[in-house]
Amino acid sequence: MQVSGASPPWDGGQYAGNQKNSRENLILALISGLLLGFPWVLHWLAFLTFVAFLPLFILEEKLRERPNPYLVFNYALVCFLVWNILGTWWVTRAHLLGGVLIILANALCQAFSFWLASRVGSITRMPLLLPFVAIWMGFEYFHEWWDLAWPWLNLGNALAAVPEIIQWYEFTGARGGTLWIILANVSGLALYKACQEGSVGRRMTAGAIWLLIVASPVFLSWHIYRNVENGADTLSFALVQPNLDPYTEKFVPEKQAGHLDQFFNTAGRLCDDKTQLLIGPETQIVAQIDEQDPRTSPQFRRLKAFQQQYPHLSILLGVHSFERLAREETVPGSRYDAERNVHYEAFDSALFLPSGSDARFYHKTKLVPLFERMPFVQHLRFLGRFSLELGGYNGTYSNRQAHAAFEDHEKAVSILPIVCFESIFGSYCARRLTEQSGFIGMVTNDGWWKNTPGYKHHFNFSRMRAIECRRDLIRAANNGISAHIDARGRVVAQTAWWQAATLKGIVHLRAGRTFFSRYGDFLGRTAIFCAVGLVIYAGIR
Repeated sequence: MQVSGASPPWDGGQYAGNQKNSRENLILALISGLLLGFPWVLHWLAFLTFVAFLPLFILEEKLRERPNPYLVFNYALVCFLVWNILGTWWVTRAHLLGGVLIILANALCQAFSFWLASRVGSITRMPLLLPFVAIWMGFEYFHEWWDLAWPWLNLGNALAAVPEIIQWYEFTGARGGTLWIILANVSGLALYKACQEGSVGRRMTAGAIWLLIVASPVFLSWHIYRNVENGADTLSFALVQPNLDPYTEKFVPEKQAGHLDQFFNTAGRLCDDKTQLLIGPETQIVAQIDEQDPRTSPQFRRLKAFQQQYPHLSILLGVHSFERLAREETVPGSRYDAERNVHYEAFDSALFLPSGSDARFYHKTKLVPLFERMPFVQHLRFLGRFSLELGGYNGTYSNRQAHAAFEDHEKAVSILPIVCFESIFGSYCARRLTEQSGFIGMVTNDGWWKNTPGYKHHFNFSRMRAIECRRDLIRAANNGISAHIDARGRVVAQTAWWQAATLKGIVHLRAGRTFFSRYGDFLGRTAIFCAVGLVIYAGIR
């Protein structure tokens, strides 16, 4: 029997007569979700993140002492579901079930983190700031390393489209952006309280603190931005964007020979004797290449034949590759070829053919959960059979690594390879940076998401990686956006979306490693250490 005026189930039955408060609480949760989500719909709304948590913080203070300890979680889940739907709805364009599972799982993880911070604060009687900073940033750090890693909506990523204000990411990585946003929101809560209850002096002080927190990193960033100089050495490159629909063209076996013909025809018109690097997108060659004997592949032989036409040309592009395992050997994620009665590892790889040297393969290690690698397959091997289909292609890849970076000894150049989804993982990319002079070479296929915000997010993440490593970045995408991005994160040249296109230019080479590439995500490591300590302390209390 439904009692008139009863509050909804997420607000606890003991407050059945307080339907008005329930509506207000729900509105606060929805407002926070919208403020967090809008910057992922329109990137110029990134400034909303500096106040996005305010309604949720106000709601948390109202609910913290309620008898039902799960109210904060329930409303936080509403907030984070709205954020995840607005921010990553486009994943459903690739696979409806996979997209729904990713949205739901990520929202649950975020809601649990917020609820845990609230509970720790309530039990220990400390302000929300300390447990929230430690637990949220610790969660983001953990969310880059476990098998369900999906750091797409990490707070610091919301600022990717405005590189002019995040130049200090070369010291902190995107986790510094997360800290900045949290501090701005907490100081904003203090300003809100001062406006509600405080004197004029208290309001002015709180306002000045909020303004100082928001503005100081911007001024610091502009100072760094003006002092970053291009490297003196350069390398000429040519890039091909073939624009093959991943659903109807790219992975159709009967069309792949024609696709390779088109690639070589375009590259032939683009390259000349002065071209030093040809770069193509992820899985430009779909047919698997045997890494132990690549010359058995006719596609590989064509690459070598093309390379020999140009005296100083190196080639970087995406391929499917594999390595056979010993007859009795199996590893998590390996596949079985019944016709040859052999187990093998399949890789989504970047192939590098330096001029005058042997082929080298870099294996994509950060794989998309559910699609490219089933979570926890190393513990439950049978899960490998249930990876979700993507555009007619499915199967679990291996994430065993061969090379961290490519070295072109003839040109004295180091290339930091990044394959598609890996560009979301700033610390993973930066730690592989070498001291040698070079640049970042990224191959990707963003066509899965069609014309949605997803490919724009992914493009902007590349700008953050350039800043964190202080290297120029060449981005080759199957359907776009391909680009040359400089060490400031500034776009030098780019192609249009969903068009066959080419780029040709000069990339500046820089040597040395940034603070972030040397020391990694020290903010994330510190946060997760503090978070564990706070949770243990609260448990003892």
